[in-house]
Order: sequence, then structure tokens, then C-alpha cells
Amino acid sequence: MTTPTTRTGRSGPHRRARDAPRAADEAAQARPTSGSSPDAGRASAEALLLRIQSSLALAMRGGRMGWWTRDLVTEVVTWSPELEELFGLAPGTFGGRESSFLDLVHPDDRPAVSEAVADAIANHTDYVIPFRFRHADGSWRWMDGRGRATYLGDRPLMLYGIGIDITDRMEAEAAVRTSEERLRIAAEVADFGLFDLDLVDGGVYWSPELRKMLLWGEDEPPVAELAPIHPDDREETLARLEASQDPAGDGTFDHEYRIVRRDGAVRWVAVHGQTFFDRPEPGPARRPIRAVGVVSDITERKQTDEIREVFLGMLSHELRTPVTAIFGGSQLLRRPHLDEGARSEIVDDIITESERLERLVENLLVVARAEGHVVEGGKDPVLIRPLIDRIVADKRRRWPEAQVVVDAAAGLPPARWDEGSFELVLRNLISNAIKYGAEGGEILVRASVAGDNIEITVSDEGPGLPEEGAGRLFDLFYRTDDARRRAEGAGIGLFVVRALVDSAGGSAWARNRPTGGAEFGFRLPPFVEDDAPDQV
Repeated sequence: MTTPTTRTGRSGPHRRARDAPRAADEAAQARPTSGSSPDAGRASAEALLLRIQSSLALAMRGGRMGWWTRDLVTEVVTWSPELEELFGLAPGTFGGRESSFLDLVHPDDRPAVSEAVADAIANHTDYVIPFRFRHADGSWRWMDGRGRATYLGDRPLMLYGIGIDITDRMEAEAAVRTSEERLRIAAEVADFGLFDLDLVDGGVYWSPELRKMLLWGEDEPPVAELAPIHPDDREETLARLEASQDPAGDGTFDHEYRIVRRDGAVRWVAVHGQTFFDRPEPGPARRPIRAVGVVSDITERKQTDEIREVFLGMLSHELRTPVTAIFGGSQLLRRPHLDEGARSEIVDDIITESERLERLVENLLVVARAEGHVVEGGKDPVLIRPLIDRIVADKRRRWPEAQVVVDAAAGLPPARWDEGSFELVLRNLISNAIKYGAEGGEILVRASVAGDNIEITVSDEGPGLPEEGAGRLFDLFYRTDDARRRAEGAGIGLFVVRALVDSAGGSAWARNRPTGGAEFGFRLPPFVEDDAPDQV
């Protein structure tokens, strides 16, 4: 006759098999000895069984679990009181059928539970399946269901299993996921990245936002150093980093410094980090084991701070210079015995400084509009040649030593813009050429048709543009070292040129001439009848 056997499956033998020696000892103690009556032995065994059952029930309640069995022949299901309690049922009220159990399982989880049980029976394996169940109070809770079958030959006879209430764990994991999602959204919105360094094993984690910030590929392994530190900031930054890992310190790292990104761009970052140690109390014996932190790209903020500082400096100098000249000249004109030649010279100086002040104010107004993204170019027909002639004539009058030459193609079409913007752009470019070109050299103003556009260039015979920083010439307040040495200026003229030309749908550039000197130019779309504003 074949006896039923219990298949251990992949997870190893039953707990009761492991506990067999201890159970045997306890059973031996419960056997009646010679001289004792059978009733006394039975009572001792029952008492031991009661103690074991009480201990098991206590352990199950403490672990929030209960056991169950399912007869695969009769389909009768038995639940322990502890399992009924987990479902909020009174002892002995469970329906006793598989369908009674499935009715309590969340509808979305029933197929997975049934499939896991069927697979375990068919493959002689254990199963573990988490699922949601409806508590008697109407709430949905989580359970970890585990079970295995016993067989007669290959015929399954019984299922044994336990159910563990894992609601607290699942809610905690859900809270962590929610927190991580909120942090991810915050990182995307606030544009900051996260890092986590294992200082013992050398593991490094970078968040996707940090990889994007540093132009790091998704599949590239991160490194401990975010990016090459700018040489001017390296010594102080490394000293602060070392101090943050000092066993006697508090582990904080808060520092702003520059990095050189892999595309060559210099960016400002603010890093707020914390080093964790293997013991809480500061002292020479503790070791740093982990460093986590937040990285923010603060380049725009630093540029704004720089602009503010430069702007204040410019106000104290660029505005004061013409105002002082105008005020001083006006005071001199009040002298009664001033000869006519001196008087005429002072009046010319006052006019020149007044026009300089006017142009500076106009540039500042454009800067203010550009910072607010409200620069709008006009759409009127602008006759190029008459405007160039008038502007150049005025420049020749103010700087008679400057050799300003005009080369304008015949039959230039009108540009789509407004005269005020065109005049301010061309005046800025010619003034630049006079200040930074060769002394006494020729300044060529050329107007021509280039494809579908009108092209204006201003060329000089000066030393040309330095390679370093050439791409920043149109940035607000930027001036090359050579420009600072050669002439005073606020560094806003070329920014205004680009802002106004862009508003007209054109483009501006700066480059060196093959024959020497620099060329600044811009292209404008021509005026067509469809561009004319609607007449009311």
C-alpha cells in the first residue's frame, strides 16, 4: 500500500521535519513510564499538546498570520482561528469552501491567486502570492499567501498554507514610492539632481536629473566627482569636501563652485550634501560610510548677480561721465568773459555727451525690454541707404579723424523694421569700430542683398577678435580683456544689437576678416506688401 508523501518543492523541507528531534524529545517526556497509569500519560500528552498549540497560536498572532488547509478531494477548506481573525471573522464563521475565500479576494487579484495555486499543484512547487482582501470592516488589506500540496503518488491530496497580513509593509512601501515620486517631480520642476556615494564599497548613484545636468548618458557609469572642478575653485572645493568627511565634524557640505562640463561649458553648481558615519558620536575612531546630496545648476543666478554688480558699476561710471561733462560744461558757459572759440568747443562737448547719454539710455531701455522678453521689432518699410548716409554723416561730424566709408548697392529694397531700431543698431556697430579699430584706419559700412535678405556689415582694420570668448561677444555686459584695455564701455551695445535684430526676424554675427580686422554684421528680411499693418 502506498502511503501519502509530502513533496518539499524548491523551498526545502517542512518546518515540522526540521523540528522532528525536538518534537520527539517532548513526546518522549509525555509517554507514560512504567508504573504510571494510561490515563495519566494521556493527560500529560494532552497538556503538552495544549501548551504547543497555545504557543503556536501566540506566535501566529504576534506574526499576524494564520494557517489553513484545503482538501483537494472534497474541496473542504479549514481556517485557523488566527486566520479568521485576520479577516475580521468570528471564530468558526468562515464558509469552508474555496469560493468563500475567493469572494474575499480583490477582483483584480483573483486570477493571479488561482493561477499561482494551480501552477504550484501542477508543478509540485511552493507558491507565494501577495493579494488584496476585503476585511470584515469593509477595508481592503494586503496578505501574503503561501502554500504547498501533498500527493498520493502523483495525485494531489491536500493543500497546506499560511496567510500573513502584510498591510503595514505594503502601505509603507507605497508611502516610499509616493515620496520618491514627489521627490522626482520636485527634482524635475526645481531642476536639481541627487547623488548617493557609498564611501566603503565605492558605489555611486546619480539621479536622471543629475545625469541630464552634467550631459551624462543613461548607460554611462557615474563617478564620484561630479565633473572636473574649475581650476580656480578646485583647491577650496576639495578642502571643503575633505572637511565634510572629517570624523570630528558634522558631515555637512554646502558649497557653490564652478565645474567644466564635458562640452566645455563652465557651469556654476550649488551642492548641499551630508556625510553619514558608522557611529553617531564625533571622534577619531568613526568612519565615513555614505554621502548623499542635492546638486542645483545656479549658473543663471550667478549670471544675474554678475549682471547686477556690473550694472551698478556701469551706473556709477558710464552715466556719471556724460552727466559730469554736461554739468561742468554748463557751469563754464555761465562765465561772462568766455571767448567764442572756447564757448563753441564746450557747446560741442555738451551736445556730444548729451547724445552719448541719450544712446546709453536707449540701450538700457532695450536691455530692460529684452530681460522681460518684450522686444518687438517694427514691420514698417525702412529705406536703408538714406538712413546709412545720415548716420555716417553724423559720425563723421563727431569723429572727423575716423575714416568711415559707405559701400551700398544700388536698388536696395526696403527692410521690414523700424527706423529707430535700425539707427540704434548701426550707431552701436560704427561706434564699436571707431573705439576698437585701428587709429586712422578705414571703417567700411557695406549694404547689399544676400539671397532673400538685406545684409549690413561694419568692418574695421583693427587687431580683430580674440578666439577666446568670441562666442560671448553678444552677451550682456561681456567685454574681452583687450576691449577693456583699449576703451571704456558698458558691454551692452552688442547685446542690444542682437536683441533688436532678433526681434526683426534677422540674425547678427561677428567674425574676423581674412585681410585683418573685425567684421560685425546683420541680416534683415525685406519689406513686402503683405507685411504692411492693417489700416482701420
